[in-house]
Amino acid sequence: MRNKIAALVAATAFVAGGTLLAATPASAAVDPPGGSWDHTWTTTDSRNGGTIYVEENGDVVSLCDTASDGLAPRATISVEQSSVPGAYDTRYTLTASGGLGSCATARASDGGTHNLPENWSIGVGIYLGPNYQYSSQHYYLNDH
Repeated sequence: MRNKIAALVAATAFVAGGTLLAATPASAAVDPPGGSWDHTWTTTDSRNGGTIYVEENGDVVSLCDTASDGLAPRATISVEQSSVPGAYDTRYTLTASGGLGSCATARASDGGTHNLPENWSIGVGIYLGPNYQYSSQHYYLNDH
């Protein structure tokens, strides 16, 4: 009887250990410090290697590397031109270059181009690597 209990405990530990080993850092969610985010978008690859978070109040934009794929997520933040509707001028770019879990953040308090105009359409492009892999483009009205 004692051997059966020991075998059962060993089998349970083996299964639990295998489950723990299967959970890799690449599956961990990365959320930058802060609170609620008005907008969240990811790259279009199957692992969602980059995620961008936008908080309109304070123009906080945080780009994070959310997969260990060897590619740094990058983003462009643009503002619609007043003279040419539908055309956007790039204000700044971000790169999360520190590997899985790293983030790059910009906010209006940084000044200059990081202070996005109120009640204007903002374009957010997110992609991986220097060659615009898995890119997607998103837009929002910066209304608060």
